[in-house]
Amino acid sequence: MLMKHAGLDISDDAIRCLEYSGHHFPNLKISRHSSVAIPDKVVGGGEINDEKAFDALLDKFDKENNLSYVKVSIPEEKAYLFQTDVMGKDPLSIAQNVEFKLEENVPLSVSDAVFYFDILPMSVTGGALRASVSVVPRVYVEKIIAKLNNCGMVPVAFEVVPKSIAKAIIPANSTSTIMIIHVMNNKTGVYIVAGGVVCFTSTVAWGGRPPATGAMPNIDILTKEIGRIATYWVSHGIASSEIKQILLVGGDAPKYQNEIKEAAAGFGLTVGIGNAWSNSFSLDHYIPAISREESLDYAVVAGLAMEL
Repeated sequence: MLMKHAGLDISDDAIRCLEYSGHHFPNLKISRHSSVAIPDKVVGGGEINDEKAFDALLDKFDKENNLSYVKVSIPEEKAYLFQTDVMGKDPLSIAQNVEFKLEENVPLSVSDAVFYFDILPMSVTGGALRASVSVVPRVYVEKIIAKLNNCGMVPVAFEVVPKSIAKAIIPANSTSTIMIIHVMNNKTGVYIVAGGVVCFTSTVAWGGRPPATGAMPNIDILTKEIGRIATYWVSHGIASSEIKQILLVGGDAPKYQNEIKEAAAGFGLTVGIGNAWSNSFSLDHYIPAISREESLDYAVVAGLAMEL
Protein backbone atom coordinates (compact mmCIF):
# COMPACT_ATOMS: atom_id res chain seq x y z
CA MET A 1 0.00 0.00 0.00
CA LEU A 2 1.26 3.46 -0.90
CA MET A 3 1.02 6.16 1.74
CA LYS A 4 -0.22 9.44 0.28
CA HIS A 5 1.81 12.38 1.47
CA ALA A 6 2.49 16.03 0.72
CA GLY A 7 5.92 17.50 0.10
CA LEU A 8 6.85 20.06 2.77
CA ASP A 9 9.76 22.44 2.23
CA ILE A 10 10.94 24.62 5.11
CA SER A 11 13.57 27.02 3.80
CA ASP A 12 15.04 30.27 5.11
CA ASP A 13 12.56 32.15 2.91
CA ALA A 14 9.26 30.28 3.04
CA ILE A 15 7.23 27.23 3.99
CA ARG A 16 5.75 25.46 0.96
CA CYS A 17 3.69 22.34 0.44
CA LEU A 18 2.45 20.45 -2.58
CA GLU A 19 0.50 17.22 -3.04
CA TYR A 20 -0.33 15.22 -6.14
CA SER A 21 -3.32 13.14 -7.04
CA GLY A 22 -2.57 10.07 -9.15
CA HIS A 23 0.51 7.89 -8.82
CA HIS A 24 2.77 7.98 -11.87
CA PHE A 25 4.04 10.22 -14.66
CA PRO A 26 2.38 11.48 -16.82
CA ASN A 27 -0.87 11.20 -14.87
CA LEU A 28 -0.03 13.22 -11.78
CA LYS A 29 -2.04 16.36 -11.07
CA ILE A 30 -1.56 18.96 -8.35
CA SER A 31 -4.32 18.50 -5.79
CA ARG A 32 -3.09 21.22 -3.44
CA HIS A 33 -0.28 23.67 -2.99
CA SER A 34 0.47 26.57 -0.69
CA SER A 35 3.25 28.94 0.30
CA VAL A 36 3.87 31.44 3.08
CA ALA A 37 6.88 33.72 3.46
CA ILE A 38 9.06 33.37 6.56
CA PRO A 39 10.04 36.78 8.00
CA ASP A 40 13.72 37.69 7.80
CA LYS A 41 16.04 36.14 10.39
CA VAL A 42 13.45 33.69 11.78
CA VAL A 43 15.32 30.86 9.98
CA GLY A 44 18.88 31.04 8.67
CA GLY A 45 20.92 28.25 7.09
CA GLY A 46 18.25 25.81 8.23
CA GLU A 47 18.70 26.91 11.84
CA ILE A 48 15.58 28.16 13.62
CA ASN A 49 16.57 31.44 15.29
CA ASP A 50 13.15 32.53 16.58
CA GLU A 51 11.42 29.44 17.95
CA LYS A 52 8.21 31.20 19.01
CA ALA A 53 7.66 32.94 15.66
CA PHE A 54 8.48 29.79 13.69
CA ASP A 55 6.21 27.53 15.74
CA ALA A 56 3.28 29.93 15.34
CA LEU A 57 3.85 30.18 11.59
CA LEU A 58 4.16 26.41 11.12
CA ASP A 59 1.05 25.73 13.20
CA LYS A 60 -1.00 28.26 11.21
CA PHE A 61 0.29 26.85 7.91
CA ASP A 62 -0.70 23.34 8.94
CA LYS A 63 -4.19 24.38 10.01
CA GLU A 64 -4.78 26.27 6.76
CA ASN A 65 -3.64 23.32 4.62
CA ASN A 66 -4.86 20.41 6.74
CA LEU A 67 -1.61 18.49 6.34
CA SER A 68 -1.15 15.03 7.81
CA TYR A 69 1.61 12.88 6.27
CA VAL A 70 4.54 14.86 4.87
CA LYS A 71 7.93 14.26 3.29
CA VAL A 72 10.22 17.03 4.53
CA SER A 73 13.21 18.86 3.06
CA ILE A 74 16.57 19.17 4.75
CA PRO A 75 18.63 22.25 3.75
CA GLU A 76 21.99 21.45 2.23
CA GLU A 77 23.80 23.36 5.03
CA LYS A 78 22.56 20.75 7.51
CA ALA A 79 23.86 17.78 5.54
CA TYR A 80 27.35 16.39 4.95
CA LEU A 81 27.96 14.88 1.52
CA PHE A 82 30.81 12.53 0.75
CA GLN A 83 31.68 9.74 -1.68
CA THR A 84 33.20 6.42 -0.79
CA ASP A 85 33.98 3.19 -2.62
CA VAL A 86 31.89 0.37 -1.20
CA MET A 87 31.72 -3.40 -1.18
CA GLY A 88 28.62 -5.53 -1.30
CA LYS A 89 26.02 -6.79 -3.73
CA ASP A 90 22.81 -5.79 -1.97
CA PRO A 91 21.54 -2.58 -0.30
CA LEU A 92 21.88 -3.95 3.25
CA SER A 93 25.53 -4.95 2.91
CA ILE A 94 26.36 -1.65 1.17
CA ALA A 95 24.58 0.27 3.94
CA GLN A 96 26.65 -1.57 6.55
CA ASN A 97 29.80 -0.74 4.60
CA VAL A 98 28.82 2.95 4.43
CA GLU A 99 28.01 3.03 8.15
CA PHE A 100 31.45 1.63 8.93
CA LYS A 101 33.02 4.57 7.08
CA LEU A 102 30.85 7.38 8.48
CA GLU A 103 33.07 8.54 11.31
CA GLU A 104 36.14 8.86 9.07
CA ASN A 105 34.25 11.18 6.71
CA VAL A 106 31.99 13.35 8.89
CA PRO A 107 32.34 14.85 12.41
CA LEU A 108 29.50 12.72 13.80
CA SER A 109 29.37 9.37 15.53
CA VAL A 110 27.19 6.66 14.01
CA SER A 111 24.72 6.99 16.89
CA ASP A 112 24.42 10.74 16.30
CA ALA A 113 23.88 10.48 12.54
CA VAL A 114 21.12 9.73 10.06
CA PHE A 115 22.26 8.85 6.55
CA TYR A 116 21.20 7.60 3.15
CA PHE A 117 23.13 6.84 0.00
CA ASP A 118 22.81 6.52 -3.77
CA ILE A 119 25.11 4.47 -5.99
CA LEU A 120 26.91 6.69 -8.49
CA PRO A 121 26.78 5.92 -12.22
CA MET A 122 29.77 4.00 -13.55
CA SER A 123 30.29 6.83 -16.05
CA VAL A 124 31.30 9.02 -13.10
CA THR A 125 33.33 6.48 -11.13
CA GLY A 126 35.21 4.91 -14.01
CA GLY A 127 33.79 1.49 -13.16
CA ALA A 128 34.14 1.53 -9.36
CA LEU A 129 31.20 0.79 -7.06
CA ARG A 130 30.91 4.11 -5.25
CA ALA A 131 28.23 5.62 -3.04
CA SER A 132 27.24 9.26 -2.68
CA VAL A 133 26.34 9.58 1.00
CA SER A 134 24.31 12.31 2.72
CA VAL A 135 24.58 12.53 6.51
CA VAL A 136 22.46 14.67 8.83
CA PRO A 137 22.79 15.17 12.62
CA ARG A 138 20.15 13.04 14.35
CA VAL A 139 19.41 15.86 16.81
CA TYR A 140 18.34 18.14 13.93
CA VAL A 141 15.98 15.54 12.48
CA GLU A 142 14.48 14.81 15.90
CA LYS A 143 13.92 18.53 16.50
CA ILE A 144 12.01 18.94 13.23
CA ILE A 145 9.99 15.78 13.92
CA ALA A 146 8.94 17.19 17.31
CA LYS A 147 7.84 20.48 15.79
CA LEU A 148 5.84 18.73 13.08
CA ASN A 149 4.23 16.37 15.59
CA ASN A 150 3.22 19.32 17.76
CA CYS A 151 1.26 20.64 14.78
CA GLY A 152 -0.32 17.27 14.02
CA MET A 153 1.89 16.39 11.04
CA VAL A 154 3.62 13.04 10.67
CA PRO A 155 6.88 12.98 8.65
CA VAL A 156 7.14 9.84 6.52
CA ALA A 157 10.65 10.67 5.26
CA PHE A 158 13.27 13.40 4.95
CA GLU A 159 15.29 14.34 1.88
CA VAL A 160 18.04 16.89 1.25
CA VAL A 161 17.06 19.79 -1.00
CA PRO A 162 19.47 19.04 -3.89
CA LYS A 163 18.11 15.50 -4.27
CA SER A 164 14.49 16.70 -4.25
CA ILE A 165 15.19 19.28 -6.95
CA ALA A 166 17.08 16.76 -9.10
CA LYS A 167 14.20 14.31 -8.78
CA ALA A 168 11.79 16.99 -10.01
CA ILE A 169 13.63 18.68 -12.88
CA ILE A 170 16.03 16.09 -14.35
CA PRO A 171 14.25 13.66 -16.69
CA ALA A 172 14.02 10.11 -15.38
CA ASN A 173 16.74 7.78 -16.65
CA SER A 174 18.98 10.72 -17.61
CA THR A 175 22.64 9.76 -17.88
CA SER A 176 23.87 13.35 -18.29
CA THR A 177 25.90 15.36 -15.82
CA ILE A 178 24.09 18.60 -15.04
CA MET A 179 24.81 21.59 -12.80
CA ILE A 180 21.77 22.95 -10.97
CA ILE A 181 21.73 26.58 -9.78
CA HIS A 182 19.12 27.05 -7.04
CA VAL A 183 18.60 30.79 -6.48
CA MET A 184 17.03 31.74 -3.15
CA ASN A 185 16.53 35.14 -1.49
CA ASN A 186 19.86 35.40 0.32
CA LYS A 187 21.87 32.40 -0.85
CA THR A 188 22.28 30.11 -3.85
CA GLY A 189 22.87 26.38 -4.02
CA VAL A 190 25.14 24.98 -6.73
CA TYR A 191 24.76 21.22 -7.24
CA ILE A 192 26.26 18.72 -9.67
CA VAL A 193 24.04 15.78 -10.54
CA ALA A 194 25.21 12.81 -12.64
CA GLY A 195 22.76 10.17 -13.78
CA GLY A 196 20.23 11.54 -11.32
CA VAL A 197 22.62 11.22 -8.35
CA VAL A 198 23.79 14.30 -6.43
CA CYS A 199 27.60 14.25 -6.51
CA PHE A 200 28.55 17.71 -5.27
CA THR A 201 26.89 20.60 -3.41
CA SER A 202 27.97 24.11 -2.48
CA THR A 203 26.11 27.05 -0.96
CA VAL A 204 27.06 30.58 -2.03
CA ALA A 205 26.36 33.64 0.13
CA TRP A 206 24.64 35.36 -2.78
CA GLY A 207 20.90 35.70 -3.21
CA GLY A 208 18.54 36.78 -5.94
CA ARG A 209 16.71 39.49 -4.01
CA PRO A 210 18.09 43.04 -4.01
CA PRO A 211 19.55 44.16 -0.68
CA ALA A 212 17.91 46.93 1.39
CA THR A 213 19.77 49.55 -0.65
CA GLY A 214 17.73 48.57 -3.71
CA ALA A 215 20.84 47.80 -5.80
CA MET A 216 20.84 44.52 -7.69
CA PRO A 217 23.03 41.78 -6.15
CA ASN A 218 26.54 41.47 -7.58
CA ILE A 219 26.17 38.54 -9.96
CA ASP A 220 29.97 38.23 -10.21
CA ILE A 221 29.97 36.46 -6.84
CA LEU A 222 27.82 33.69 -8.27
CA THR A 223 29.44 33.43 -11.70
CA LYS A 224 32.90 33.11 -10.12
CA GLU A 225 31.64 30.23 -7.97
CA ILE A 226 30.13 28.54 -11.03
CA GLY A 227 33.49 28.81 -12.77
CA ARG A 228 35.36 27.50 -9.73
CA ILE A 229 33.09 24.46 -9.42
CA ALA A 230 33.14 23.72 -13.17
CA THR A 231 36.95 23.83 -13.11
CA TYR A 232 37.05 21.56 -10.05
CA TRP A 233 34.78 19.02 -11.73
CA VAL A 234 36.83 18.98 -14.92
CA SER A 235 40.06 18.41 -12.98
CA HIS A 236 38.61 15.69 -10.73
CA GLY A 237 36.12 13.96 -13.00
CA ILE A 238 36.48 11.80 -16.07
CA ALA A 239 35.59 12.64 -19.64
CA SER A 240 32.36 10.63 -19.67
CA SER A 241 30.98 12.69 -16.76
CA GLU A 242 31.64 16.10 -18.33
CA ILE A 243 29.05 18.75 -17.39
CA LYS A 244 26.99 19.69 -20.43
CA GLN A 245 24.23 21.90 -19.06
CA ILE A 246 23.17 24.27 -16.29
CA LEU A 247 19.55 24.31 -15.14
CA LEU A 248 18.20 27.22 -13.09
CA VAL A 249 15.49 27.05 -10.42
CA GLY A 250 14.16 29.57 -7.93
CA GLY A 251 11.65 32.31 -8.72
CA ASP A 252 14.32 34.97 -9.28
CA ALA A 253 16.60 32.75 -11.37
CA PRO A 254 15.37 33.93 -14.83
CA LYS A 255 16.48 37.50 -13.98
CA TYR A 256 20.09 36.34 -14.04
CA GLN A 257 19.93 33.85 -16.90
CA ASN A 258 21.83 36.03 -19.39
CA GLU A 259 24.71 36.78 -17.00
CA ILE A 260 24.99 33.11 -16.03
CA LYS A 261 24.86 32.13 -19.70
CA GLU A 262 27.81 34.44 -20.45
CA ALA A 263 29.86 32.93 -17.62
CA ALA A 264 28.95 29.37 -18.62
CA ALA A 265 29.85 29.91 -22.28
CA GLY A 266 33.55 29.84 -21.37
CA PHE A 267 33.10 26.24 -20.20
CA GLY A 268 30.98 25.19 -23.16
CA LEU A 269 27.85 24.87 -21.03
CA THR A 270 24.32 25.61 -22.15
CA VAL A 271 21.95 27.30 -19.69
CA GLY A 272 18.23 26.66 -19.38
CA ILE A 273 15.35 27.09 -16.94
CA GLY A 274 14.40 23.94 -15.04
CA ASN A 275 10.94 22.42 -15.43
CA ALA A 276 9.60 21.49 -11.98
CA TRP A 277 7.07 19.14 -13.58
CA SER A 278 9.48 17.12 -15.78
CA ASN A 279 8.66 13.89 -13.99
CA SER A 280 5.11 14.73 -12.87
CA PHE A 281 3.04 15.47 -15.97
CA SER A 282 3.19 16.80 -19.51
CA LEU A 283 2.22 20.42 -20.04
CA ASP A 284 0.77 19.32 -23.37
CA HIS A 285 -2.05 17.59 -21.51
CA TYR A 286 -2.35 19.36 -18.16
CA ILE A 287 -1.81 23.00 -17.18
CA PRO A 288 -1.41 23.46 -13.41
CA ALA A 289 -2.74 26.43 -11.45
CA ILE A 290 0.86 27.38 -10.64
CA SER A 291 2.44 29.81 -13.12
CA ARG A 292 5.70 28.97 -14.90
CA GLU A 293 7.63 31.56 -12.84
CA GLU A 294 6.05 30.50 -9.55
CA SER A 295 6.78 26.84 -10.28
CA LEU A 296 10.52 27.56 -10.02
CA ASP A 297 10.01 28.08 -6.28
CA TYR A 298 8.09 24.80 -6.06
CA ALA A 299 10.86 22.58 -7.47
CA VAL A 300 11.80 21.25 -4.02
CA VAL A 301 8.26 20.23 -3.02
CA ALA A 302 7.59 18.91 -6.54
CA GLY A 303 10.29 16.32 -5.90
CA LEU A 304 9.32 15.69 -2.27
CA ALA A 305 5.68 15.03 -3.20
CA MET A 306 6.58 12.14 -5.53
CA GLU A 307 6.01 8.58 -4.38
CA LEU A 308 8.41 7.16 -1.80
